[in-house]
Amino acid sequence: MLRCLCLLAILAIGPLLHAESPDLRIGLEPYFTPRLLISGFQPLQAAMEKSLGRPVVLLTAPDYRQFVRRIENHDFDIVVIGPHTARYAEEQAGYVPVLIGRSSLVGLVVVRREAGPRQVGDLGDATIALPDPLTATAMLGEEWLRKQGLRVSLRYYDFHNAAAMAVVRGDAQAAIVNKTAFANMPGDIRDGLRVLAETRSLPHMVVLVGGDVDPALRKRYTDSLAGFVNSREHGESFAGRVGFAGADAIKPGELAPVEPFYLELKRRLKAE
Repeated sequence: MLRCLCLLAILAIGPLLHAESPDLRIGLEPYFTPRLLISGFQPLQAAMEKSLGRPVVLLTAPDYRQFVRRIENHDFDIVVIGPHTARYAEEQAGYVPVLIGRSSLVGLVVVRREAGPRQVGDLGDATIALPDPLTATAMLGEEWLRKQGLRVSLRYYDFHNAAAMAVVRGDAQAAIVNKTAFANMPGDIRDGLRVLAETRSLPHMVVLVGGDVDPALRKRYTDSLAGFVNSREHGESFAGRVGFAGADAIKPGELAPVEPFYLELKRRLKAE
């Protein structure tokens, strides 16, 4: 599998911290390169620091595997992650789901704008770029390809923008990337691509708080985060940056549709 090498020495704003640290540590699923991801969430960081009166640190990882391991090690007080990984964090690391995003997770099949395939059948024997195989988008993409009956070669990249860039460079004939990620890619990537098809949808971003956090403090964290993403003043522009278009309290059973993806995530992690 091809990997987009990321040699950033610092993957977060601030140092790695222990559980007793006064800093509130928010873990962000690495669906973009760390620099793009962290910068996108900085408005949320600033707002939560103001409302909570304490430093907030944004953290991620160089790839999906390491991010999951950090969840297992309880390196984060709060995590903002995809739905199947949310189930993993809940079941395997004791995190408590508190919020779910209002938008849906959809995979877009993108091709080169001018010279790319014009219909799905043209993808036979093509090379398809996908994000990390542990992501829900990659699993949705694989499912979509099976349903189309297409025989293709798959290449996996660490991040959605790297998978899309493979099409722009001509290394792949198509990519399947998260709709939210695609909308927030740099213009030089997005403008060179065209949407050919979509996968089915799943619930999107989920916010969880560490199970060892006091319930009263958990509510403060939840209210602070929800107050920002749902605000008229900041919520819309923030959604435009990262696709987090509002959030509501998660309801029992709301993540049931992603259970097969959670089980597949566990299987893939165990197989490595």
